[in-house]
Amino acid sequence: MTSWDASVDFLVVGSGAAGMTAALRAHDLGSETLLIEKAAVFGGSTALSGGVVWVPNNPLMARHGITDSPEAALRYLELVTRGSASTDRLQTYLETAPRMMATLAGSSHVHFECLTTYPDYHPEVEGGRPGGRSCEPALFDALQLGAEFQRMRLPPRGKLALGGRLTFKIADAKQLLAGGLPLAWFMLRGLVAYYTNLRARRQTSRATGLTLGCALVGRLRLSLMERSIPLWLNTSIKELLTEGGAVVGAVVEKEGELLRIRARKGVLLAAGGFERNAAMRQRYQRAPIGADWTMGCDSNTGDAISLGAAVGATLDLMDEAWWCPCVVAPFPATDHAWIVIFEKNLPGCIVVNGRGQRFMNEASPYNEVVKSMYAANTPDAPAIPAFLIFDRSYRSRYACGPLLPSSAKPDMFLRKELKECFFKKDQTLEGLARQIGVDPAGLTNAVRRFNQFAVSGKDSDFGRGDSLQDRFYSGKTPGPNPNLGPLERPPFYAVPLFPGDLGTKGGLRTDVHARILNNRDEPIPGLYAAGNCSASVMGRSYPGAGATIGPAMTFGFIAAEDALGGENPCRP
Repeated sequence: MTSWDASVDFLVVGSGAAGMTAALRAHDLGSETLLIEKAAVFGGSTALSGGVVWVPNNPLMARHGITDSPEAALRYLELVTRGSASTDRLQTYLETAPRMMATLAGSSHVHFECLTTYPDYHPEVEGGRPGGRSCEPALFDALQLGAEFQRMRLPPRGKLALGGRLTFKIADAKQLLAGGLPLAWFMLRGLVAYYTNLRARRQTSRATGLTLGCALVGRLRLSLMERSIPLWLNTSIKELLTEGGAVVGAVVEKEGELLRIRARKGVLLAAGGFERNAAMRQRYQRAPIGADWTMGCDSNTGDAISLGAAVGATLDLMDEAWWCPCVVAPFPATDHAWIVIFEKNLPGCIVVNGRGQRFMNEASPYNEVVKSMYAANTPDAPAIPAFLIFDRSYRSRYACGPLLPSSAKPDMFLRKELKECFFKKDQTLEGLARQIGVDPAGLTNAVRRFNQFAVSGKDSDFGRGDSLQDRFYSGKTPGPNPNLGPLERPPFYAVPLFPGDLGTKGGLRTDVHARILNNRDEPIPGLYAAGNCSASVMGRSYPGAGATIGPAMTFGFIAAEDALGGENPCRP
């Protein structure tokens, strides 16, 4: 007879948005729930993200007069996923995600705000919308967490505005990119709020008004705390325990001690992807690849995927990720990869390959940018790395990864590592091309042609700025296209651009109930998955901002309902 060290109804592995949402729902359905986390801090990759959820027909849209329907959203998803996603799972997501949002809003601290002008990533596709489906978490006061704030995963200080003293929301993007007085006023207000918050300053030098992923994680954690749902940090899952083919519990290692945990109703794997496992990436994904170009958290090494496979689970989409280009900063004390989301859209820059030629619409969705890099990468015209090229006008107005805008003598006070290792610059395009090893004639011709497009307002080669999506992140330019601006003021700069990601999206195959499937398409009793350790419901697509976290929370929510017998319209 099995000897157990502890027994619960529902065991949740992973403390990102998927795991915490599942734990909340399971508790509210009457379950004794335990949440475990491998790392010494909670929040997973959610805490490092924008915290946005993509939920069509969500409850907030109607308040802003935005119309939507499940039918329109399904049509959109069918078109953008191109057969890589099952219709039944997509329908389940569209039916359940709005209910998940409404349930959390009515029973927890998890509240979102509608991004009314943030379009889908392919808004011109039938069923797409110009805004409203993406929602970001409301501002959260971390002081409500008390000492628990010290155990939250936070982005490295170097990746935060002014070392963590200034916070911003997705909705602030237009103001931040406008530059000039709007940006100065935004920063002044933020810094005044920071320094006058004396209660917070007595406790921490970081801003405690949390936004983005940290706000979502903080709201979820406070909701767990109020319910006294236990969260064990420094606790990794080592083995799934089965009886008669059903998963009945797990062996976990808590601070060096092995414990056998019985899970009477089920185990949910929500432990993130395998982006930090170089061996798995090289086995499953397209070269060149590694574990250095990702923004996923350092504990995401694919443990849950491997353990699921060990009890008969099948895998899918292992060659995929939530792709996003990145630059690599030469800072030894912090995570080197910095995501590039808005930089590539702004006027006054282009991306070129080893021949100095443009090969894509730089302002296209970041997932598509990386796919274009891999598709264009050949021995005679390498696109990995590609190069982000810009001039002094761009340098004075916009940030580029760790490089903050500077207008006077832009590089005088930069850290030595940045000046020597992050970028190359030259007074001429030909000189810059020679420094980075690309064809000088190719680069000068590419810039000359692009400058003509900037004047006309029409990118005849790749259509940059044609889509509403392109224009969400854009700059102030005197020309007719806010994504186009000439590169004409020396010095010129080049920064290597790599095919990064926000996390992998392949893993354990699941059904509409978030149950993990074996090679006969049968659910493994007692075993569920949500988030990036599961094969994404979105297939090979990235339909909109928040299409990672929205499904993660929704299928964690569904898993809890299926395991605990709560409301689930999809249950037969």
